[in-house]
Amino acid sequence: MSGPDEIRPEGAAQDPTPSVPAELPTAPAEPGPAAQDHTAPESEPAGDWQGLHPLSVWAGAVAAGFFMVPSAVIATVAIALFAPLPWWALAPIPGTVALLAFFTSIDLLRLRATRFRVSAERVEMRSGVIAKAYRSIPRERVRSVDVNAPIYVRVFGLCSVTVGTGEQGGSDQLQLLYVTAEQGERLRRELLLRGVAPGAVAAGADASAEGTEETGEVELARLNRAWFAYAPATTATLGIGVGFIAAVVGFNAQTGGWAWEWVSEQANLPTTEELASMVMTRLLVVVPVALLVLLLSGVVVLTAVAVETWWNYRLTREADGSVRLRRGLLTSVSLSVEGRRLNGVTLYQPFVLRSVGGADVRAVATGLAAADNEKTSAKSRLSPPMPTGRARALAAALLQEDDSPLDAPLARHPRAALRRRFTRAGVVTLLGVAASIALAWLHTLATQAWWDAVHRIEEEIIPVPLASRAVETTPSWGWAFLAVLVAVVAFWYAVGSYRGLGHGVHPRFLVVRSGMAARDTVALERSAVIGWRITRSPFQRRMALADVAATTAAGQGMYAAKDVGLGQGLAWADAAVPDLLAPFLVREDAGGGDGNDGGDSGTGGRETPAPV
Repeated sequence: MSGPDEIRPEGAAQDPTPSVPAELPTAPAEPGPAAQDHTAPESEPAGDWQGLHPLSVWAGAVAAGFFMVPSAVIATVAIALFAPLPWWALAPIPGTVALLAFFTSIDLLRLRATRFRVSAERVEMRSGVIAKAYRSIPRERVRSVDVNAPIYVRVFGLCSVTVGTGEQGGSDQLQLLYVTAEQGERLRRELLLRGVAPGAVAAGADASAEGTEETGEVELARLNRAWFAYAPATTATLGIGVGFIAAVVGFNAQTGGWAWEWVSEQANLPTTEELASMVMTRLLVVVPVALLVLLLSGVVVLTAVAVETWWNYRLTREADGSVRLRRGLLTSVSLSVEGRRLNGVTLYQPFVLRSVGGADVRAVATGLAAADNEKTSAKSRLSPPMPTGRARALAAALLQEDDSPLDAPLARHPRAALRRRFTRAGVVTLLGVAASIALAWLHTLATQAWWDAVHRIEEEIIPVPLASRAVETTPSWGWAFLAVLVAVVAFWYAVGSYRGLGHGVHPRFLVVRSGMAARDTVALERSAVIGWRITRSPFQRRMALADVAATTAAGQGMYAAKDVGLGQGLAWADAAVPDLLAPFLVREDAGGGDGNDGGDSGTGGRETPAPV
């Protein structure tokens, strides 16, 4: 067993971001996390406390009624048709009205109990009807301000404001549901523009269009509708159609085949046996048509989702250096990230999108952390899928570099990394061969009575039972194709995974690339690295390989060069942040290192960890 070795200088801070400017009064030192929830103190000084907008209650009632009223109408019709007592049909509608009235009254109490204010030092909120709560976030800990406006809120001129400090899990967020759009815009600018003294954000402020218009902003990207063509370039395209079919099959199975029989009788469709026979005789036509239908359904759904998500997309850099993202058709989203919190970018290229020349850009920034890496990555997304060249240009503009760090030359990883992937592919191939042999053996043992039982079970689950009949007609030696397919895919994936490895150093950034199914190329500011984590499994030690990861307070927190030669990885880490790793290295003057450990790294010698 071997554990990871994490190297961090004594006294290294978790957040490398500079402290609040001198002109803004700093908050007094307090123990505990940045955001606090506790009972409101009795001695809380009076201040500029404000409330949420009164229309937020009615916006919530409209949203709830949009889903509850149609359900009540459907329930009324169903009861009227099937219940023995007709007056029962009137119960759902008054029940729904009473429930809406109850929820609205609760929201009114919540509205009266919620107050917030923004002072020179803190963002504070009081809330709670029965259990009173007081929440406070120091202003210098504010990392992002997210302004959202779903359509049912936008029609009332309202928006929600989420103030985050970037702590993992988002438990320290402060959310206002809801304030006016003018208040949301003023809060966003006030909390992110550190050098401006905070002003009172009046509850009924009538800000003019000129007052809310940003000045001195630079546009980095704007939506090109041709980019929507990249939306279906994902493995989920076929999955959406398959998911719909699975839902239909599941419903049919729950009814024991009754649903398909009823549809067949109403539409005068052929019987199950006739359909199966017809499909089997036209298999070369049916299969491509079915795949095309699945593909088209996925294209339609994914394009619609992309249009809703990225409509009105605009990415700008404002006069104070912060980066602002605006997007959304039904739900308007505005996300702002301070320029000094943006420590790098990620060029994200899933396999299907990469195959058609597309990519998207994601931020490596403090303040965008979520409950897990997947949610963090989604929240940090700064662009829709676009051509790779345009994505690289956008990344360079975000990093304010003429020569993009993503274009920096990357060092190849040693051949031992390829051999390691070939070993994994070989194991997968052996498993595929074993599975194929087992299926072929079971195929030879199956009797006609066994196949008849399988056919009956399939007819109760699947409207058109084809799978078992196709398997029955397949010769037992046909399972060898499954083993061949598994082997080809495994070794193809191994080669692609190795080719995706790379690492390099830019004057301001370190660059690392990895991945096959989803390839990430990360450019991280060298000044944002707060430590190094070196991990070596027993198999990696045998091949003189290691995973060398830079730890940082931004983004996912760790970015690794995987399966790099030990000396090569340590030389890369030392070149990226010289003063951080140097005390732990022993330098040997002997020239030319071993091919496995990457000793020929351009640093004039081989570097190894200092003995403990």
